[in-house]
Amino acid sequence: MDIRKDLESVAQYISRLLSIGYEFSRFDKDWVHLKNEEDFRFISRIPFATRNKVEAVYAEGRDMALYMSDELLSINSDFSKFPTLTAIIERFKDTWVYGNYDSEVPNIAKKTCEENAVQLWSVEQMCSLFKKQEQLLAAVRITLQMLQDSDLYKMENGLPLMKQEANIHVSGISGSSINIHSSGATATTTTNYNEPTIFNEMIEAIKSKNFDGATESHLIDNVQALAASHQSGCFKEAYKDFINNVSA
Repeated sequence: MDIRKDLESVAQYISRLLSIGYEFSRFDKDWVHLKNEEDFRFISRIPFATRNKVEAVYAEGRDMALYMSDELLSINSDFSKFPTLTAIIERFKDTWVYGNYDSEVPNIAKKTCEENAVQLWSVEQMCSLFKKQEQLLAAVRITLQMLQDSDLYKMENGLPLMKQEANIHVSGISGSSINIHSSGATATTTTNYNEPTIFNEMIEAIKSKNFDGATESHLIDNVQALAASHQSGCFKEAYKDFINNVSA
């Protein structure tokens, strides 16, 4: 797909956002299938008073998929909504991208089913799909930050074209480990990318090292973006961005 001329200098990141938009669009179809074609109708076995806690995973998850697919896929064509790169970045503030939703929705849905001894395959799949979408949100977050660090964004906003020095360092990169350093703290995580659990292990390693809140959030977002790319088949490009984002 051709990227609009005014965004050519950041085309690789715009292309990524569009690809993520297509993923959300595909997920929307999955939500519809799980609700209408699987065993979700048996949600009636859950008492009416608490049923909404399970229904919420579908409502919130599908709303997220619809909104994100519509917004992301409009970036390249809707000039009234996205006239500039700055408008693209600003558009996603106070949305799902930056946590404007209840992340406990899938956990509450699972717990409600367990409390009522109701096991629904569709609900389990919805909870898993919700988590996959959260990984995509992290990928969007990271990509928007890259766009905000771009020269084009700085020119639009009258900012000096100067690279800021990062205070996070990655060293000792090999086929088996990554050492993450920040203000005297070091985290070592395995990088066997053939194992799906590696991403959770990396996140747990980061959490265990007592980084400051901003640093921890930054590192976790990057790992989640990496996990999303592993599933979507664009891991090579995302890994390069991961290294750039967490190293000086």
